[in-house]
Amino acid sequence: MGWWVSLLLVLAPRLPGHPGIQPVEHGLWQWVVLVPWLPGVRPCLLCFGPPMQWTRLCHDITRTSFKGPQQQHCLEALAEAAVPLAPVTVGSGQREALREIIMDALHFLEKQKEIKPFEVSLQEAINIIWVKLSQLEEAPACIPPCGYQPAARIFQCATCRLVDCQFPLDCPVQDVWVHEDEATTLHCDVPFAVPPDLPITWMFAKDIRTQDLALFEELQESLGEPPSLTLQDPTLGTIACRLGAPSETLARKYFYLNVSGGSVEAEKGLQAHFRAVLRWPHSSTPLQPTVSLELGLALGLMGLVLLLVASWWCFRKPPEPPRPL
Repeated sequence: MGWWVSLLLVLAPRLPGHPGIQPVEHGLWQWVVLVPWLPGVRPCLLCFGPPMQWTRLCHDITRTSFKGPQQQHCLEALAEAAVPLAPVTVGSGQREALREIIMDALHFLEKQKEIKPFEVSLQEAINIIWVKLSQLEEAPACIPPCGYQPAARIFQCATCRLVDCQFPLDCPVQDVWVHEDEATTLHCDVPFAVPPDLPITWMFAKDIRTQDLALFEELQESLGEPPSLTLQDPTLGTIACRLGAPSETLARKYFYLNVSGGSVEAEKGLQAHFRAVLRWPHSSTPLQPTVSLELGLALGLMGLVLLLVASWWCFRKPPEPPRPL
C-alpha cells in the first residue's frame, strides 16, 4: 500500500518557499520519497545523482551484468555505507562542499577498483568523507522565538532539502510602560545576523493591542542603522516594526504602549513639595514629647472640670417661688 502513497507524493506540486523546507533541485526530492522502495541506494547518495548513477558505478567496479550477484552485493555495500550519512546536516552554504566530498569519494572508489578489494577501498572512502565533514563550518543555531534566519538554514542529507528555522515572522507583543509627557525609544533589533542597509518600516495601531497588519498605519521608513524610533508624546496603542521589504521580511516586532498620565519625575516633585509643607519650620524647634504630653493632660483635665460645672448648672433644682401672704 505504501508504493501508491509515495507515488502521490512524487506527483505532488513543488514545496513552497521560505520559511520552511525547500527542495534543492527540481525532481530530487521525489527520488528521496521513493528511497524505501529502491534497492541499493540511501541518502546522501540520492542528493547528488539519480539511482542509475550508482548502478553504473557498481557495474564499472564489478565488471558484471546489472543483475548479477556481484552487482547486487556492490549496491548493498554502498547502501550500508551511506546509512550513517543520513543524519548529516550542513549549513546551506556548505551544500556544494558536501557534494564535492561525496563525489570525490566515489571517484576514489573507481580509481581503486583495480588496486584493492572493493570492501577495503569503500571503507577508506567512508573514512575520507568523515574527515572532510569534520572540517566544514557549522551553521549558526536557530534563535527563538521568531524571525526568518537565512544564516541558520541547513541542508539535510536525510531529505536532500534546505530547511529553515521553523519560527513565525511575527514576534510576541512586548509591553512598554511609559508616561504621556516623557519620550521613549523603541529598538527594532533581532538577536540574529541580518544584511546591512536593511529597510525598516514603523507602523502604529491606535488604542488597541494587535498583530493584525490591516489595522496599522505607516509612520516612517528608514534604511539601515540605527533601527530605532523615538516617540516624544507616546499614545496608547501598538507600535510595529518590519525588518526588510514586505516581500522579503525577516521579522516583525510589536510594542504595546501602556501610557499613564504624568511622569515619574513630576510625581516625585509633588511628593517632595507635599512633604515640605508637612515639615516643622526650620527656625522653630518642635516641642519635646514629655512637655507635649503634660500640656495635653492639663488641657484635658480643664475641659472635664468645665463639663462638670456646665452639667451641674443645667440640672440643678430651681428655687421655690415665694409663698403669698
